[in-house]
This record gives sequence, C-alpha cells and structure tokens, in this order.
Amino acid sequence: MVEKVASLSRKEKIIDFGSGEGKLSVRLGYIPGVKEILAIEPSETAQLGAIERFEKEKKAEGYVTPTPLLGSLFYYDERLLNKDVIILCEVIEHVAEYRLQKIMKTIFNEYKPNTLIVTTPNRDYNAVNQMDEAVRHSDHRFEWTREEFTSHCRVWVQNVPYTAELEGIGQEHEHYGHPTQMCTFMRKEGHA
Repeated sequence: MVEKVASLSRKEKIIDFGSGEGKLSVRLGYIPGVKEILAIEPSETAQLGAIERFEKEKKAEGYVTPTPLLGSLFYYDERLLNKDVIILCEVIEHVAEYRLQKIMKTIFNEYKPNTLIVTTPNRDYNAVNQMDEAVRHSDHRFEWTREEFTSHCRVWVQNVPYTAELEGIGQEHEHYGHPTQMCTFMRKEGHA
C-alpha cells in the first residue's frame, strides 16, 4: 500500500478512512511529498491508540503527523473534498454490502479524490489456509472472491470519470491468487 501511494504523482493530501490505531497512517507520514494525512476513524478507542502512535513518531525527521478525526463513511464531511488520495484499506468488508454503492457514489461524485485505493481480503485465498470459517474475522460482513471484487469495481466506476486497475497484494498462489486484492481508481484527465 505504501509503495502504491509513493508511486502516485499526486499524493500531497491523503485520507486514510477507517484508520484504526493509525498503523498505515504512520507509514504514510514518511512518504516524500506528502503534506497532509487525515486519519478518519469512527471508534474513539482506536483513535486514542492512533494519537498515541502519532505522538511517538512526531519528532522523526521528514515525518508528517497525521491529523486524527472522528468520522464515518456514512456521513458526508466537507473537510474531505478534493484530496489527492483516499484509502480504504481493509475497510469495506466491515460494512454491510448494501451500503457500499452509496458510499462509493459519495466518494466519486462528492469527495472527488484524484485516486481511491480499496483493499479487501480475497475469499478464494482462504482455501490456502484451509479455513472452514466463511470469513477471516468475525467482524467481516462479507469477503469477496476475485471475480466478485472485479464485478463490484466495474459497477462502481460506471457513469463516473474514473478508471479501475486491479492487482493483488501478498504472495500469489497459482490457483487462488493473492491473500489481499486491491483496486486503484484513478480520476480521468480533465475531470475536476
């Protein structure tokens, strides 16, 4: 994820949605060229852990301290408009599926990031770990196969000026793919 963000030409202003205890946000703070990170999290307990983590890194050279904000994908927040990157790292599987279309509509039509990066577990890969459970974590509302994720990503970009690029994260299995799947949505040139 950090490598993906670092490779983007526009990455000054980043939103880490569902930032939890701030592990990814801290790593984003070391990427050259980043000037602002909003770490959005609905859980006050997790947010307190993130604040503690951010403070420990604060004096490191070249580090951009993330700004913790309580917030949710379900509520519009004008502070999130027109940022360079929005990240939903292992977030969507914690949301009821029927709510995702509206969330994506808000991101693409209202917040309008230059890039949206979404990662989620690959259910196909669960066979590698011989999991009998339907999902990897009890808090997951669903886990999608590669085919399902691809299908949803294609639906989300219908009628919006974004492209979708799919790839895997982690060690690839020849039959089951990668443990995590990622889609990078890029706003098409000339669309503000």
